[in-house]
Amino acid sequence: MGAEAVSGEVGRAERPDLLTRLMHVGLAVGMAVQMFTTLGMEHPKPGRAANELFLVHENLGVVLLGLLVAYWLWAVARTAVGGQPMMLFPWLSRRRLGALAADAAETFGLLLRGRLPEHDGPRPLPAAVQGLGLLIGLGLAGSGTVMFLFAEPGVRMTGWLHSVEEVHEAMGPLMWAYLAVHPLLGVLHQLLGHASLQRMFSFGR
Repeated sequence: MGAEAVSGEVGRAERPDLLTRLMHVGLAVGMAVQMFTTLGMEHPKPGRAANELFLVHENLGVVLLGLLVAYWLWAVARTAVGGQPMMLFPWLSRRRLGALAADAAETFGLLLRGRLPEHDGPRPLPAAVQGLGLLIGLGLAGSGTVMFLFAEPGVRMTGWLHSVEEVHEAMGPLMWAYLAVHPLLGVLHQLLGHASLQRMFSFGR
């Protein structure tokens, strides 16, 4: 069974709905800003206040958590009326995992021949990769919001809160990797004539 034969989940390329595109742009910009603020922010410590970049990082993280939750809820709502967004999270569905494995095998075979799959509709592998990025973002924003709500400025975190801090810091490199790979693949598809960027980022008719 090919990746295209997943109960109609993979079909002709269609432009995502306006709300999906707006949330995608908001998440892309917000996550990029979040990660770059980490390069110059200073955490509050005894005798030292947080700098402006830390405050931006802290407050934007709470906003992004709300946006990420809204994105997932919208994905579930669209799936309930026949959309494709649950391909973002295939891990609990044997059918979607089978489609993901088939698409990964097809993609790997094309790469060996120096090609990329035609972007002729939603595909399980790119969707799953995007879903992983959203899950990493949800983990970062969720753990950051917990620290925002419960950590005392300038006081060393201990116990369960220190564990949350470690999870937050461990996910940082994963998001850097995602921000390096995901946009690069989008640009590569665009250069190959798949018009993937226009479908997501163009807001005209």
